[in-house]
Amino acid sequence: MSVPTSLTEQNRAIVEAVYEATNKGDVEGALSLFSDDVTIDEPLFLPFGKLYRGKAEFIALAPVLQNYLDVASIKLHYIIADGDRVAACVGIPDRETGELTRFIEQFTLKDGKITENLIFYNDAGTLVDKPKVV
Repeated sequence: MSVPTSLTEQNRAIVEAVYEATNKGDVEGALSLFSDDVTIDEPLFLPFGKLYRGKAEFIALAPVLQNYLDVASIKLHYIIADGDRVAACVGIPDRETGELTRFIEQFTLKDGKITENLIFYNDAGTLVDKPKVV
């Protein structure tokens, strides 16, 4: 594999590394790619939907997500990158049905770290029927 040279290539590689680390269960490796003040914007219609600020809130979200989604089985369909923005088309199995939820994660990166993650669902599966937990 060649070394990424452009900002777009570097940021694409960072986002790919997040998914690789997550699928391997390497929490520390994945977290190292996020800025300390990262924001994660989960849609409000989800049971865990809210704006998470900072790594501490992001870390607290992880066990909540695992109640609903098989996070260790993330399917990365494709990535589109342009400068400091990277979008990943992703699927994660719904724990209740086993079917893939389908969504886009839009990342903003600065100085080699993810500073923002906006999530856009196409098909949230059974998640939309769950009561709010946050």
